[in-house]
Amino acid sequence: MYVVAVNLVVDPSNADAFAERLKQHAKNSLTQEGCLGFSVSADHDRAGSFHLWEVYKDAAAFEDHKNADFMATFREYSAPLVLNRVLATGDQIG
Repeated sequence: MYVVAVNLVVDPSNADAFAERLKQHAKNSLTQEGCLGFSVSADHDRAGSFHLWEVYKDAAAFEDHKNADFMATFREYSAPLVLNRVLATGDQIG
């Protein structure tokens, strides 16, 4: 399985609205055939910091996710809000 971990940071004043959009983004992602899991959490210690944990069948399924129509809409919404983005990918080993 192909795992994607993302940290997104927005201004704390935008955190509540951004969290709602992230919830919808997760729901949209889970409708994709190759998406096996999509979790979102708000950081306990840093307001406006969110962690995404995504699991896909393989790298091709992640590519499908990146090219989905709803992903383009989310990018358009989030681009002006995200102050920092860190993405890591790997293969699940256990």
